[in-house]
This record gives sequence, structure tokens and C-alpha cells, in this order.
Amino acid sequence: MISGCVENGDEDRALSIYHRMRLSGVQPDEYTFATLVKASSCLTALEQGRQIHANVIKLDYGSDPFVGTSLIDMYAKCGNIGDAYLLFQKANTRNIALWNAMLVGLAQHGNAKEVLNLFKVMESNGIEPDKVTFVGVLSACSHSGLISEAYKYFDSMTKKYGVKPEIEHYSCLVDALGRAGHVQEAENLIVSMPFEASASMYKALLGACRVQGDTETGKRVTAQLLALEPSDSAAYVLLSNICAAAKQWDDVTDARKMMERKKVKKDPGFSWIDVKNKVHLFVVDDKSHPQTDLIYDKVEDLINRIRKEGYVPDTDFVLLDVEEEEKEHALYHHSEKLAIAFGLISTPPSSTIRVIKNLRVCGDCHSAIKYISKVSQREIVLRDANRFHLFRDGICSCGDYW
Repeated sequence: MISGCVENGDEDRALSIYHRMRLSGVQPDEYTFATLVKASSCLTALEQGRQIHANVIKLDYGSDPFVGTSLIDMYAKCGNIGDAYLLFQKANTRNIALWNAMLVGLAQHGNAKEVLNLFKVMESNGIEPDKVTFVGVLSACSHSGLISEAYKYFDSMTKKYGVKPEIEHYSCLVDALGRAGHVQEAENLIVSMPFEASASMYKALLGACRVQGDTETGKRVTAQLLALEPSDSAAYVLLSNICAAAKQWDDVTDARKMMERKKVKKDPGFSWIDVKNKVHLFVVDDKSHPQTDLIYDKVEDLINRIRKEGYVPDTDFVLLDVEEEEKEHALYHHSEKLAIAFGLISTPPSSTIRVIKNLRVCGDCHSAIKYISKVSQREIVLRDANRFHLFRDGICSCGDYW
């Protein structure tokens, strides 16, 4: 029952069934714990995961490789890569799944150097990499702009390890090229690869066009994406963003009218934070929270403080044809800023703020959060749709490359 709930996306019910199971006197085994830890990973519920980890230790299942792999994955996905690595070091196993969990976790956090070092250690221990290993390695290269390394490991898959590249590996390579500004090279790779391009691949390339300001390629890629998924709101939104950044307001209007005509609705951006085992969710300009007044006062206070430190609102991320002052105000109440403000007023001064966003963090929020981490003297972990960002003392772990 617990496994069935997790597989069908009902993690809360899985945890509820586990509590009923314990009250009924039924003892969990290693499979129960591996599944429960996965539920915590899906919910990004760190405190819940820690409680399950405590039960794992109490019932002496910590040495089980399945449970260990699940725990490493859970801590990494909940933004606590340090604890994930400590568990990995203690595991002392040749299980490839456990090594992959650590590699992929480090890659999600953008720790390319650690990923490539760990891959070398893995090789020296005689552990054969598999296709998941290379997804982690290539993803790490992508998030750190290591183009030559990405090509090197991609080529070595077949030549050295006998692992045939699949569409996920090509997708990582396309993403790496796009992020590094090699949009045409990425587009050529899509055309030449032995697979039909996936929608996620086109979205990655379209995102790169947005960052690089490549309007013409963006329009061409949008057409290809819409041919695959005509109801995908991301294609229209990304095209609209590209045109807005280029101040092509007529094209912005056309993209939005096309969405209305085809009855496509934009996926709303939202951010959430877990405080005392309760999830608090925010959308842009959200005023539904019981502590809205305190949250907005905190945001205003933070904006004033970070402006004095040098923060300048980046109005390129306001995709409306309005006056500059209106654009600045529109940036202040993005969902991640509201979630962080709530975290600051609701948690102890020394604790880490952990926020999750369903979309990619915008450039202005990224800049603002760097300053917020400095003035508040807090560590802030933000997980967006692409990766983890660890903000500390005004610096982000991504090195402003995401």
C-alpha cells in the first residue's frame, strides 16, 4: 500500500499509512524504509525524512544498500548535500546505485568538480559506470559550463565503457551547449543525433535562446516544439519572454493571443517552504497567507537594506511594456522573495532557509537573494526547476551560471 501510494504520487497518504502501521504494531523492513524515504524525497520534506532516518538507525537498517541509496537521494533532493555525502562516505559499498545517487545529487547542486573527482575514484575502485552515471556526469558539466569535458565524457561512453548514449545523454549535451551560448551548435546536434528530439530538449534550447537573446532561433525552435506539443504553455511563454526581452511587443501580443485562441493556460509559478512540518506555498503578489502583512513588511525592509548594499532591480525580467518604476515594484513580490521573507520571520536566526520553486528562478530574484543572504547572515538553499542554489554571504554556489 505504501509503495502503491508513492508510485501514484500520493506521498502524504503513504506516510499516513506508515504511521497507522506502526500504531498497529507491524514492524517495517528495509523495503518499507526505502519507499518511505523516497516519499520524503518527492515531498522534499527534510524534517520528515530525518525522522524516518532516525527510525532506520533505531531498527538497524542503516547498512542496507537500498535504504542507504534512498537516504542519500533524499538528503540531496532536500538540499542537504553535506549530509548526503557523509552517508555516502560511511556506506563503503560497491553498489552502483549508491554511487549514482551521490553523483546525480552533486550534479543537481552544480558541484561539477566533486562529480568528476568522484567519477575518477569510482573508476579507480573498479566500479563500472552505467547510463545513469553518465547522466550525472554530463549534467554536472552542463551546470558548470564544462563543454570540452562534456564532449570528452560523452565520447568515452561508447569508446571506453561500451555504454550506448540515449536521448537523455544527448539532452544533457544540448543543454550544456545552450547554457554556454553555443545555440547553433546545440541546434545542429539535435538535427544530427539518431533520435527524434524530445520536447524537453527543445525547451532547454529555447531557454538558452532567451538567455542569449537569440530571437530568430527562438522562433524557429518554438515552431518545432509546438509541432510536438501544441498545448505546452512553456513554448508560448518562453517565446513571449524572448520577444519581450527584445522589446518586440507586437510579437509578445501575438504569442499571448495564440495561447488564448488555443485555450492554453500558463503554468503558474509558485514557491514553497516547510516550517515546522507545515508547507507554506506562495505565488506572485500572494496575499492569502495569514501573516501577509508581516511578510510584506519584511520584503520591504529587505529591499531597502539590499539596495544600500548595491542591489539594483533587473527590470529586463518584467515582461510588460510599462514604466520603469512599475517594473521595479512588480519584481518585489515574486513568490521566492515572499517565501524567503516568511522563512526569515518564522525560523531561528542561525537556521538555513530552504525554498523550492517549480520554475526556473529569474535573474532578478537570483541577484536579490544573494544580497539577502548577506544582509540577513543566513544560508539560503533554493531549488528551482533546473538545480540547487546555495546562497551564502552574498555569493551563490552556481557562480551565476545557471
